[in-house]
Amino acid sequence: MRDYDWLTLAGGADHLALEDGTALVLLTSRQVLEAKGEALDLARAGRDPALCANACLVARALTRAGRPVYPSGRAVLEALPPAAIEDLARTWADFDRRENPGLGTDPARVEKLKNALEQLPQERLKWRVLRAFRALPTEERVKAMTGRDYLWCALHLLLDQEEEAARLCPACRAGAEEARCPVCGRAVGEVTRGENPGFDLERFERLKKGGVL
Repeated sequence: MRDYDWLTLAGGADHLALEDGTALVLLTSRQVLEAKGEALDLARAGRDPALCANACLVARALTRAGRPVYPSGRAVLEALPPAAIEDLARTWADFDRRENPGLGTDPARVEKLKNALEQLPQERLKWRVLRAFRALPTEERVKAMTGRDYLWCALHLLLDQEEEAARLCPACRAGAEEARCPVCGRAVGEVTRGENPGFDLERFERLKKGGVL
């Protein structure tokens, strides 16, 4: 795996330019399901199921200037020879596998991606900000966020935790900051601040006081 393979999860390529001026684009889960449904309908008419599946996929993935080249899988079957349809479908599948890893990704790659993110506290912090606001990376409001937006939210989340802790008596505060097993509730021997081990507390303390990151 490349050192920056994890970037495909947050900012991988969304289209693959072809030599004739067209492009293959990544599909949403809904589009993939729609392609499968159309392919089943075409196959019921006696056409080859695999060819129908490829044609319906190509109809949704092949674009020119951002718009579909063909309106349907049927149109693809009528316009292109089987070999060309298969070649486009194979090219798209390779592109999708590389740039759009999903739940069916090879377990070894999943483990490497997980390990890479584990070593990136800033990415983990972004995730916690999005989780707190119940937002997904694909939402327009999230796409418009800058680094300072994430930092602003993260600092307020941290301050919220500190304010909650400040309302506790010293004994309860000590108990609240002690890490406990989520199953039995027993102390695990470490002190924590809230639920987020990804926070670099010293770094954020310096930031709040006007220090340099």
